[in-house]
Amino acid sequence: ILLLRPKIGFGIGGAEAHAGMVAVKLLERGFKVGVVAHTVSFPEEILKKLEVYKVKWKGFGSIPKHLFFIYQAKKILSKLSNYKIISFFRYPYTSDLFILCDPMITFLHKQKASFLKNLSLRYKILLNLEKGALTNAKKVVSLFSLGKTLVKEFYPEAYEKTIVCYRGMDFKRFNPSLKELKEAFRKELGFSKEDFLILFVGYDVKRKGLPLLLKILQDLPERVKLLVIGIEGRSNQRVFYLGKTKEIEKYYAMADLFVLPTLYDPGALATLEALATGTPVITTPYDGTSEFIKEGINGFVVERNDSAIRSAILKAIDHSFDPFKIYESIKHLTWDNYVDCLIPQLEGL
Repeated sequence: ILLLRPKIGFGIGGAEAHAGMVAVKLLERGFKVGVVAHTVSFPEEILKKLEVYKVKWKGFGSIPKHLFFIYQAKKILSKLSNYKIISFFRYPYTSDLFILCDPMITFLHKQKASFLKNLSLRYKILLNLEKGALTNAKKVVSLFSLGKTLVKEFYPEAYEKTIVCYRGMDFKRFNPSLKELKEAFRKELGFSKEDFLILFVGYDVKRKGLPLLLKILQDLPERVKLLVIGIEGRSNQRVFYLGKTKEIEKYYAMADLFVLPTLYDPGALATLEALATGTPVITTPYDGTSEFIKEGINGFVVERNDSAIRSAILKAIDHSFDPFKIYESIKHLTWDNYVDCLIPQLEGL
């Protein structure tokens, strides 16, 4: 089984780690696994079990690099035989499984229509790659129900071959027992019990709604403070920019609430990490993971506007949530269950 994405492995991104976990779980089940990638990041004991096909990386800017990767990957695959491909990106040629782990360009364009140029070259190229990937894949795998719904709306011809396999979570790292250290973590950073801490996690901050959240914060009680993970910025008495961190679970544990006013996420990993740690979530219907939010039990799903998000935050401040009930809402999302959903799809081809 060959896994295809420009970067695959751990410590280099969410979708990359996703592909990495699939590699690990397939190896555990006795499959011969290869990766076709430019960058590969695995522990040595895993790496020596993998067949690695390194792809050259040339060009300036993401699109030329992307296109060159596709060209090189196709060349490598043409020289191999007796394999099945799981593609984790918009590879426009034949794949056995195409995993929808990146935003769907057609829907993202619809959501961002006010500031994304319809005729931009980048948009046209990505749209063609997306269409090719969906058309030429033997099966399409959506990680949440939202993805399958969007396929039906924008690519109806691919709907019948689209299935949902819910992605997995690392519950050893993210779990509600961390909440026992909540006060210690807060004290370490100088926060008191009275502070109500909202957490935001993300790199693509415009799409994920940080500007909107910063605006709403001004109308919330003074004791409400915002922790921002993923980017650097100028902190003040109420907003704390913490950049990138390798101990992100600590921040989920100390937070009272996780808020992601996203324009669109196929399925935000950060939402799942928050829920796994027992932290309630406020997100929008355009986050694939929103299907697991049960109002008042593990959070709220609201429309992406000031008043709806502000109202939900105020409701959450006055509400008492049980961290273990929050965790239980997604405890079935294991990597084993996910890979056990993928394998029959491959074997049926």
